[in-house]
This record gives sequence, structure tokens and C-alpha cells, in this order.
Amino acid sequence: MKIQKRTWLTATAVLSLATVTFVACDKTKDNNDDNDTTVATDNYNAEKEADGILNAINSAVYDNGVMRTDEDGGIASTLLPECATVTIDTVSTPKKITIAFDSTGAGCLCSDWDGKYRKGKIVATWSGRYRDAGTVITINTENYYVNNNKHEYSKTVTNAGENASGHLTYNVSINLCKITFTDGSVFNMTSQRTREWMQGQNTLTPYDDVYDITGTASGTARGGNAFTVNITNPLEVALACKWIRKGTVVISPEGKASRTVDYGNGSCDSQATVEINGTTYNITL
Repeated sequence: MKIQKRTWLTATAVLSLATVTFVACDKTKDNNDDNDTTVATDNYNAEKEADGILNAINSAVYDNGVMRTDEDGGIASTLLPECATVTIDTVSTPKKITIAFDSTGAGCLCSDWDGKYRKGKIVATWSGRYRDAGTVITINTENYYVNNNKHEYSKTVTNAGENASGHLTYNVSINLCKITFTDGSVFNMTSQRTREWMQGQNTLTPYDDVYDITGTASGTARGGNAFTVNITNPLEVALACKWIRKGTVVISPEGKASRTVDYGNGSCDSQATVEINGTTYNITL
């Protein structure tokens, strides 16, 4: 990973962000007339990439020494390949970090991320320290492709201060999430979330952070079918785990029965269940 920088970020400037992957279902079929999980699958793929984008930004910040503590021993754990260039700018207003992937040929193979090829840029700006109430962080993509599918994201994170429990909370708005697939089909989604910082708030390393996520989403899947998503039990997201550890969401596709996705009891694993019309399916995220 090549690094260009004009100056370092301050240690608390940004960004132990992570977004959340909401639902994941395979296309299991049985005799149930309503077992189509396409809406859930599309939403999962979109949210998974949004989550990965935030993890990549965190990795770039941490691995450049910005959020690393002495106890970490200087060990990097970057998600980014050598063909990605990171530029960190704290001179301009607003401050900015850019991750640019080599756009020649197939693009950058992100082996340590998820084994997919990426092209284009991820850009994040911030108005103040991540822990300061009122700080606004924006994240956007520019000509960004994953395995030749175009992903367009625009996300805003606002620090809403501490709640009654003393936990920092963040209002997260995904204003644009659009995937244009190679076959020309399109998926769209927007969401409003509240993130409560449950663990790791008092350390600088992002890898011990745990958040509880609540909120809603809505969108249109590739087949043109509208859907809504409601988090019915807070989703527990740890940056040290690639999957949601627990929580439930209800997905309601237009004209179909609601689907309830249960992520389990807190274990870091890829297993979850989805219930449709009283039938429960075991799924792998």
C-alpha cells in the first residue's frame, strides 16, 4: 500500500467508523410458496460493501500510526493491497483521507479484505474530532467498482454526544447506496441509523470497538420490488468481527410476507436464521 501524506491526522480526529451489514440470506428453496430471499440478499451485499468501505478507512488511518497506541507494538493489520494509494490531508478544510485503487485492468485484488477486485476512490472528510459532539464526517465513492459492479455511496455520520449511559452516539445517514450490476440491473437503498458506542470508547485503537445499531432502511431491489428494513433488537457490531454478532431485523418486501433475520447470541460466526411465514431457514452470511 503506497502512502502519500501532507500531514498526520490527530489521534482522535477520525474514525473508528463501521457501518452495519443488515441481512444475509442464500436462495434456499423448499415447498414454501414464499421463500424468495432476493431482497434480503441484495440488501446484504450493499450493506456489506458499505461496511467494508468504512473498515478500509479505519485500517488506513490506524495503520499509518494515527490511532495506534504504544501497547499495539506498531503492528499493522491493513485491509488494503499494495496497489491502493492512501492520501491523508489535514491542511485543507475540511480535512480529508482518500483511498485510490489502481484502475488498470481488473483493478486491485483485495486479498486481505474479501478477495474482490476494486477500482476507483473512497473519500472521507471530517469537520472535527471523532469524539467531539457536533463533528460531521462524510464518506463518498468516486467511480468505484467492485468486481466490475459500480457501487455509489454517500454517507454522513454526526456525533450526537453522550447519552444517559455515558456512551457516545452517532446519527448515521446513508443518503445514497446504489449498485449497478454488469447486467444493467440496479439496486437502491437509503437508511437512518443510531450507533451507540458500547465498548472501546476510552481507547484509541479501533479494533476493540463495539457498537449497538438501531434504525430503519428502505429501497428498491434489482427486480424493482420495494422493501423496508426495521431493526427490532439492536445489532451488535464489533470491528474485530466481520459478521454481526447478535440482533434481529425485519425485512418487508412489497407484496410479500415479512422476513425476520436473527443474528444469534453474540458469537462471532457466519451463521444466522431467517423466518418467513413461520418457516425458519439456517443461512450462512
